[in-house]
Amino acid sequence: MNNGQGGVEVKTGSPPKRLMFSSFLLFFVILANQVGTGLSGFQRIIFQSAGHDAWISVCMAGAWSHLTVWVMLRTLKLNPNMDLYEVHKDLYGRYVGGIINALIMLYMLTAVIVISRNYVEMVQTWIFPDLPTWLLSAFLAMLITYGVLGGIRIVVGIAFISAILTIWLIIFLYFPIRYAEWTHLTPIMEASISELAQGMVKMSLTIVGFEILMFVYPFIRNKHRAPLSAHLGLFATTVIYVAVMLVTIVYFSPGQLSKTVWATFSLFKIVAFPFLERFEYVAISIWMLVVLPNLMMYMWAASKGIKRIFGWKQKYALYTFALILVVVSIFFKTRLQINILNDIFSKAALTIVFGYPWVLYAAVLFKQHFHKKREGI
Repeated sequence: MNNGQGGVEVKTGSPPKRLMFSSFLLFFVILANQVGTGLSGFQRIIFQSAGHDAWISVCMAGAWSHLTVWVMLRTLKLNPNMDLYEVHKDLYGRYVGGIINALIMLYMLTAVIVISRNYVEMVQTWIFPDLPTWLLSAFLAMLITYGVLGGIRIVVGIAFISAILTIWLIIFLYFPIRYAEWTHLTPIMEASISELAQGMVKMSLTIVGFEILMFVYPFIRNKHRAPLSAHLGLFATTVIYVAVMLVTIVYFSPGQLSKTVWATFSLFKIVAFPFLERFEYVAISIWMLVVLPNLMMYMWAASKGIKRIFGWKQKYALYTFALILVVVSIFFKTRLQINILNDIFSKAALTIVFGYPWVLYAAVLFKQHFHKKREGI
């Protein structure tokens, strides 16, 4: 059905008002979904490609994200009451659209597994080395299920609360800055363009998460304000990553940084108070509030996919996916296995998040042009 602006829609009705949320909350949705387990150890990976100019690669990745969100918003503006699943069904047809939707749903479910397993490994490495993987995975699965059953407004509310309760952790970057060697940043632009580009690609895999915009957009009340909130969320995320990257470079020597897996939590190791000696234990515990919105958003989008594709009730898909999360997590036991999982997901994320939106926008424009031509406009 033509939407009057040349776009094509399967349906024109917006979601019930009780399910919709204010556009300013999109800022927290983007922020919460981008800042997750990746923030705990992205520095070493980017540093290996771009050296002490790694912070420039982070800035470049942030700019790339803004361009990608811009094209996402252009697509969504043509179909304001449709999520990505519905756009696919309308654009490609029931069967081809269903196959693509199944792949997107699988990506969302894989994101839940990857984030969950990385957080469990973090807890096992730093706090409880003998903690069974299935136990913490089951605990996370129960929290995710409980939150998603409340609906999109509850999940968005948790993203808001998570951002408010965890943003103060940035203050503790002051402690390593006191021992900074600012000469580690010089000479600026020593890395070649290709090295900076490699760092940008690797960083892009760390800051994925804003693709959730393609699923929550129909539930935003004041859609004309959504672009501002989305881009502000992206900008805030980029600032956080750049700040953490800069502090890491000036604190660690190049040799140390190239070998430090959990650089962010290693920075927290020097934070000490008279009443608290191991602050990194507190940070890792609080980090659950950081990853929880990630997990809930992706799980909500994945279970929504089952409803869109097969017409099942979303809660049954949710229970099934929660069980899959616990079972699959058990099979990834070693760091090597987790790295393989991360690498596979990263390659898929690069294509789906940063490449596919441009293809989708071109396809939507082509269909729009075709409908105009057929109607003689």
